[in-house]
Amino acid sequence: MRENKLEWVQALRGVAAFMVVMVHSRSVLMDTASGKVIANHVLLPLGMGVDLFFIISGFLMMFTTRNFDGTKAYAWRFVAKRAARIWPLFAAITPVALVLEHGLHGFLDPSILFPYLEGLAFIPHNPSASGIYFQMAVGVAWTLCFECYFYLLFAACMLFGRWRYVVMAAWFALTLIAIPLIRGNYNLNVAAQPLVEWSRYASLAINPIVWDFIIGMIAGWIYVSDFKIERSRAICATMAVLSMLLLAGWHRIGMVNFFGPQGWGAAMAILFFGAAMLAKAGALKVPAWSVWLGNISYSLYLVHVYVFEIVQRVVGATAMGHDAANIVLFVTRPALAVIVAWLTFRYVEAPISTWARKWLLHLRMPLRPRFLERAS
Repeated sequence: MRENKLEWVQALRGVAAFMVVMVHSRSVLMDTASGKVIANHVLLPLGMGVDLFFIISGFLMMFTTRNFDGTKAYAWRFVAKRAARIWPLFAAITPVALVLEHGLHGFLDPSILFPYLEGLAFIPHNPSASGIYFQMAVGVAWTLCFECYFYLLFAACMLFGRWRYVVMAAWFALTLIAIPLIRGNYNLNVAAQPLVEWSRYASLAINPIVWDFIIGMIAGWIYVSDFKIERSRAICATMAVLSMLLLAGWHRIGMVNFFGPQGWGAAMAILFFGAAMLAKAGALKVPAWSVWLGNISYSLYLVHVYVFEIVQRVVGATAMGHDAANIVLFVTRPALAVIVAWLTFRYVEAPISTWARKWLLHLRMPLRPRFLERAS
């Protein structure tokens, strides 16, 4: 493959993270009629950044494991790298979130502390209370529950060697097609899925938003294949036509303004497939700032809510008028979130993720030297 760093994917990560930041910025615009229009019709659809995150994850799983050698050592390295990527920073942010939201006494109250501990294990806390958001103590962690599920499933299927994709396809056919059909009223609407009362993880596994990961995997499979479209104009024209058809028939075909394949995920799929084909044809150039934003995207995703909260408390303690305060909040909160995310990435995320990766890779590998020899 021509490019290993996939700067265009990193740039899309940064765009996705900032889209989520702007979605959460819209609350200060809800006091006026014009503000509500902007909040609901311009900023709210930027929630599709979550769909883009999931599609990127599926793509990267296919791309980064394209040289899978069938060994358990490879599967372990996969798990170790994924865990080192998402868990250390989340573990560092969780106690900060607890203190900001409940004070130090939150550590002494089991009813407050327990949801945060569940979150550290990426256990959906209470799907029946807030649907897809799982009522997570660290709110944005609901997406990490899906990420963790996908990583573990992917790793488990790798244990089947060359049959891994057959096993994975069978699992998805069972959880995303067969079981929902048996339960009745099958659809791809993320918000309309009946819960599985006896299992929080089952509710997660059958949710149609998992199709976002599959879309990304398909894009990754095409990207590493020999298939290629040389003419960038043809790619752009196809993207434009498909996007216009989707928008024109949005309500007629039952699309919704929410996550998943029956919502924003469809639009993101068109964008991502087009970007992948343009990148493969060498026709996609990304600015350096977008790659930089992609590098700090995970830190930005985790810290921005708490930066918002702190800034809001500071501005609320001033004598500033309500309208002026809202303007200041709308402008400064995203900017400060990016700054804090950069500092977090540089001084927290990068060091602890690097350490965790080295520690996890060393943890088991010496116990299986024959796997190392086969994997090298």
